[in-house]
Amino acid sequence: MKLKHKPAATPPRAASGKSSYFSPDKFSAVIRLIQSKKSFLLTTHVNPDGDGLGAESALYLALKKLGKKVQVVNHDRLPKRFEYLGFTGAYRASDRIPPHDVCFVLDAGNFGRIRDDVKRSEFGTLVNIDHHFSNDLYGDLNLVLPKAAATGEIVYYLIKALKLEITKEIAESVYTSLVTDTGGFRYSNTTPEVLRLAAELVDKGADAQKVSERIFAGISKEAMELVRVSLGTIRVYGDGRIASMTLSQSDLGKTGATDEDTENLINFVRKLDTVKVAIFLKERPDGQIKLSLRSRSDVNVSLIAGKFKGGGHAYAAGAVLDGPMEAALKAVLQVSQKALR
Repeated sequence: MKLKHKPAATPPRAASGKSSYFSPDKFSAVIRLIQSKKSFLLTTHVNPDGDGLGAESALYLALKKLGKKVQVVNHDRLPKRFEYLGFTGAYRASDRIPPHDVCFVLDAGNFGRIRDDVKRSEFGTLVNIDHHFSNDLYGDLNLVLPKAAATGEIVYYLIKALKLEITKEIAESVYTSLVTDTGGFRYSNTTPEVLRLAAELVDKGADAQKVSERIFAGISKEAMELVRVSLGTIRVYGDGRIASMTLSQSDLGKTGATDEDTENLINFVRKLDTVKVAIFLKERPDGQIKLSLRSRSDVNVSLIAGKFKGGGHAYAAGAVLDGPMEAALKAVLQVSQKALR
């Protein structure tokens, strides 16, 4: 099955203000596939975030309601703060791919984001559901809607197109996607439609306070020590429009914190009032450097990440670079400074 569906252009908004961007016809090919197959595998990118996990959870719950066999297998373990999601009991961290008819890859801008050594031959029919405009359309079916605020938002309208009830657990899963990828409804992708959807999800039973508390509050003393150490590495460059933070494996180990605890460190850099490009470089156990980028302005950081074969959104992007740390930082600074000219 080799159907290459290009992302459709954004249609005009209806007079009521409601967008037709998520109209049911966009989901028809995926719906036909779901109806014709029995076993499904769900996966997302390495170091899974709230959007990928929330989308997985919502789709898992929906497929189970249809009586399908569904497995969730990711490269990394489920971060503790997301253990409230409805698919938690079915979640498995493994690189061994079980038998299945259809694999949904959620929130991965390119196929290699599943894991470093992933092979296409490991999977059955591949459905790529994503909202990154840099997505390279690697699926047999590509449900890629770049104007969506989160992949979970796309999954929500897929579930609606399947004419399934939106349960409390599904609503909470989608709300997790939204609140994560909008930065708690603070980023520029927080549209009126997103806020209306958030309200609809709360009406369906999503506990907004619980979700926000689990994601954004309540950290361990080890994680607090990690914050203290990381803040000491912040450097501001030139006229203050670029700032960086770095974290070595040695410093991470000394704090006793986990890799999961590094998730939101870049937001401390982004909060600096003059910063337009925030850079966070984290050394991996294999010596490579994970780059995270954030923007508070009209600077499209996905174009910076793209120079290093990465990608993402205009306001949040990433890539992986070769070490050592100082060489990686120098390279990212050079590209960032050009982007600001």
